[in-house]
Amino acid sequence: MRKIFLICFVFSTVFSFAQEITGRTRTNDKYSNSLKTMTEQYLKNDFTLFDELYADDAILNVNGEVLTKTEIMQGFSMHHMLYEDIAMPSFIETTFYDENNNNSVWSHQWGWWQGTSKNSGSRDEPNPLNASFKWVDGKIVQASWIYDPTDLNEEIKTVSNK
Repeated sequence: MRKIFLICFVFSTVFSFAQEITGRTRTNDKYSNSLKTMTEQYLKNDFTLFDELYADDAILNVNGEVLTKTEIMQGFSMHHMLYEDIAMPSFIETTFYDENNNNSVWSHQWGWWQGTSKNSGSRDEPNPLNASFKWVDGKIVQASWIYDPTDLNEEIKTVSNK
């Protein structure tokens, strides 16, 4: 009987400390709309809003590599040197978490990146991407992009070898 009581006590204690992460998710809020506009500007090789929205000391991560705001802008701008007809259909949503997650605000973008090589003229297969952005006081203070860089790396290598 003591073992049953002890097991029940341990399980009830563990479950009572577990907190559910809850919040509200929106797709037509100021953060989501800012990211939609920033994506439209990226497609035109315009980084005006990007420069305004990102904190200068933001922690920015591309496939596990931490880069500066300037390095990110230069890297994304380089896409336009290598590709034309860049398209990036995507879905963006922002979650406003409650006190169980420090009232943080995160936007998430899922989509497909595609471009036509200026070098070979071939159209890349759509490349899935996932990006997450943490907002504090109207600025992005942390961001992460995850995508398969294989085609981009091959394109860079091909152009570099010419």
